[in-house]
Amino acid sequence: LLLFGLWAVVSGAMRIFINNVDGFLAGAICADLYKLSHHIVGTRKGRQDDLVPPMVKRIVPRVEVRRLLKAVAACDIVVYDLHDADLEEMELVLRALQVSELHHRMTFILISSVGVWARTAKAYEEIPVETDGTAGNEEGEVAGEAEGVEAPDAGAAEADAAEDGDGAGYPAGDAAVPAAPAQPQLRPVALKSEDYTRRVPAPKFQEWKAVETQVLSLKEKGLIRPYIVCSGIPYGNGEDAFLGLFKAAWQTRSSLRVIGDGGNYIPLVHARDVARLTRHVIEVGPVMDYHVAVDRGDMTQRALVQTCAKQFGLPAEPKSVTVAEALLAELADILTMDLRLEPCELMNAVAPPEPEINVGEGEEQGEAADVDVSATASNADGSATDEAKVEETEDPGNINILPAFRWWCEKGLGANIDQVAKEFSRWRRLSPVRLCVAGPPGSGASKLGQRLAELYNVPSMTLDEIVEEQRNLETPIGQQVREQLEVIEANKANPKSQGPFILPASLSVQLVEDALKTRPGTHRGFVLAGFPQTMEEANALFFEEPAGGDAAPAGKKDPKAKEAEPETEAVPKASFLLDTSVFVTSSDEVCLQRAQSSEEKPYVEKDFQVAMANWKQVAEALPEFFTTKLNVTTVTVNADLAIEEETAKHEAAVKEAEAAEAEAPVAPDPADLVALAAGSWAWLDTASQTATQSLESQRSVFNFMPPTSASVSVTEQAAEKELERQKQVALEEAAAAEAAAAAAAAAEAAKRAEKSKAEMQRVEHVKKEELARLEKHSEPLRLYLMKFVVPALTGALVDVCREQPEDAVGYLAEYLKIYSEVFKERAAEREAAAAAAAAEPKPA
Repeated sequence: LLLFGLWAVVSGAMRIFINNVDGFLAGAICADLYKLSHHIVGTRKGRQDDLVPPMVKRIVPRVEVRRLLKAVAACDIVVYDLHDADLEEMELVLRALQVSELHHRMTFILISSVGVWARTAKAYEEIPVETDGTAGNEEGEVAGEAEGVEAPDAGAAEADAAEDGDGAGYPAGDAAVPAAPAQPQLRPVALKSEDYTRRVPAPKFQEWKAVETQVLSLKEKGLIRPYIVCSGIPYGNGEDAFLGLFKAAWQTRSSLRVIGDGGNYIPLVHARDVARLTRHVIEVGPVMDYHVAVDRGDMTQRALVQTCAKQFGLPAEPKSVTVAEALLAELADILTMDLRLEPCELMNAVAPPEPEINVGEGEEQGEAADVDVSATASNADGSATDEAKVEETEDPGNINILPAFRWWCEKGLGANIDQVAKEFSRWRRLSPVRLCVAGPPGSGASKLGQRLAELYNVPSMTLDEIVEEQRNLETPIGQQVREQLEVIEANKANPKSQGPFILPASLSVQLVEDALKTRPGTHRGFVLAGFPQTMEEANALFFEEPAGGDAAPAGKKDPKAKEAEPETEAVPKASFLLDTSVFVTSSDEVCLQRAQSSEEKPYVEKDFQVAMANWKQVAEALPEFFTTKLNVTTVTVNADLAIEEETAKHEAAVKEAEAAEAEAPVAPDPADLVALAAGSWAWLDTASQTATQSLESQRSVFNFMPPTSASVSVTEQAAEKELERQKQVALEEAAAAEAAAAAAAAAEAAKRAEKSKAEMQRVEHVKKEELARLEKHSEPLRLYLMKFVVPALTGALVDVCREQPEDAVGYLAEYLKIYSEVFKERAAEREAAAAAAAAEPKPA
């Protein structure tokens, strides 16, 4: 089998069948097995062609059973994934393979789940305690925190004793009695692939285990080599089982929950590691039939939920619910599993360590892996190495050494959460939305930013909010903010002071950068309102010095080298690349009135004049900066729409008066227009629609939210509500008319039924009369028959029954003939007697 597999790999003649190629794990398997052979066929579970991997050569229709079985039997490699398989189809294929006569060798690989191990009897061991030099858990910082949460009893007694006593671990009033030692925390002992004969499935996976047994029985065929790849709960590649968990965390919803205490262990594995193990089994052809595919993360349920929540910046700690409350939850069967498994022997054969690479190179390799999912291998320490280097480290002379396995996420989800989160955003096409809204003080730029943030479900940030938050923190930067604000307040109080009246650019940029780099802003984006205020802040926030270039050794620099070297131009920061910038315009009077009446932070006139003067210095340069240097689409909106609308109404009224040769109406007072514009926020609807249309004309926005193109303004919503009300009224009127019509139809039907009943009664009466008339007319005939015919026939039939002659009909005819003669004779005698009686003389 191994020689045949090597020949097939070298010749490229290997034929591969994969069921449901548009499934979650099947897509990764197709990408990995494409390196073995370009001849991949399979079925699909959906009807969308765009979900079929491009490397699949042909789709076999599963409704045509004969073609499906023929395609399976003709392939050298058959891969079935139980996560997306139809069990009836699976049973049909296995029965066909059992009875068919193959003329070539076949490798049959079944992708199963650790759910078939869920109820296996387990031993328990103490959780190793982390020391300064060792790490008892490979989940990283989050996993360590989760372990602490997972073991509430470990330090509960000591903490309670410290609170109740003197802080030294003794109860109050009894300093001689030490605290009771904490009970050690236990975890299941890790099971190995060799223990597969002991596996006991959960009720949901009973049929899966039966299918595994059927697949392993194919080994008796001789030409079929079956393997089971038992996958942990898969993650990565945009998520499947954990899609709801990642989606809720990405949206920073507070719906994340931990079932029970969360201390149960869940075996996990990256989808690409399952695909690579499948390919590794085909290439190596191991003796072992059963292979467990899990990573080395040893992640608990609480650590899993906390890792996702922390990665996406969920503000609150996930709450706990009881098992009974989560019985019908989407992931209840997965999240309540308590099982630890070790990777199979094939996955344990890793390459020797290589020098670690920097983060940037690792990220680039992660991006490149979308095209070549097996182009990198994994070292023992989790770093990526080149596949060619791995092959060089293998010893071809020692056949007992297995080829090195190329891990993708060896240390688990906790250690690779950054990479998995990037995969989730990339596979789900979740690109962050980054907008900047700027305008003069009092223009309403912050309110527009809040409106846009609500539309795209992203955080809205203003410099004032960030400064207010930092000044209340006891941190070095908070102390620096407080000192600078005191200097600014002192300058404002001094009429002769020339400033500064705003925070230094370096400090304000640092504050804004730290706020924008938070997890929600990194993944979902942000709306930055009211910043930058100066060109210095704009350059510092959105540009940085290019990385690269080898520095000259210290002490050997040429003093003329600085003059000879060309100045390097700053490059835009990739993490702050904006999609659209929005600039709000408004008159000074309206801005002043709006700023003085602000509920959040009212301006005094002096502060307003200083802020307005600073804005006017950059009012023209800032839009040009975004357009030319950052190559960002700029949208300008007017916050004084109320003035324009009132002016337009007045001009229309003047024209109507001129046409009617009447007196022109009085023009509105400018002060009233200013007050109207300052109190009107109707322009936010138009401005937000303009900004969203500008953004979505450049690219589509995917953020698990309804498209903003469907969102409408308040007035449009009112119009839609009125239209809906009118439609409802029309529907009610139509329903009433329909009910009236139905009632009329019912009355008409009742009339028709009554008329039909009367007609039927008349017909019955006529029938009875006809029957009575018929009986009356037939009475003479009936009397005649009863007198002359029936007695003769009755006597003849009685005589026939008594005598039972051979010729009954002839006997009956003869009888009737004799009876006729006798009857005639008797009639003649009666007539003669009557004549004689009549001839006798009557006595006197």
